[in-house]
Amino acid sequence: MTKVLYFKGRVLLEGRAKGEALVSRRAFTFAHGVEPSTGVVTDVRSDLLGESVREKVLFFPFGKGSTTGAAWFLETVRVGNGPAAVLTQTAETMVVTGAVLGEMLYGRRIPVMADFPSTMAEVVRTGDLVTVETKDRQVTVSRGE
Repeated sequence: MTKVLYFKGRVLLEGRAKGEALVSRRAFTFAHGVEPSTGVVTDVRSDLLGESVREKVLFFPFGKGSTTGAAWFLETVRVGNGPAAVLTQTAETMVVTGAVLGEMLYGRRIPVMADFPSTMAEVVRTGDLVTVETKDRQVTVSRGE
């Protein structure tokens, strides 16, 4: 039996995406935290260490780190290892900047949403199937029970 959950958020960058969830419970950064050439998380303080963000719907509570995060995100997108979408509890301007530039420079649209109900962080798990539809401001989470 499949359980389906729905969440509304604030759209920071429009788009549609579908993919497996990759969920961090800690602050997240692309700058020195994700290796662009592989998409693998290299930040030793991250609970996603060793996981790949490539084509995943990346969820994290808030960002941390440097303003160079946008450049790291953009390079990850340029080489084809970027996430399918980014969902965050608190708006992450460096990710939004990287995603906007990724579309402008490389034609790759990566939707970004924020400001979800706190319950979302408590229930979404790595491996859940997530569909992002910014037109409806909605994220659908499906998992087999």
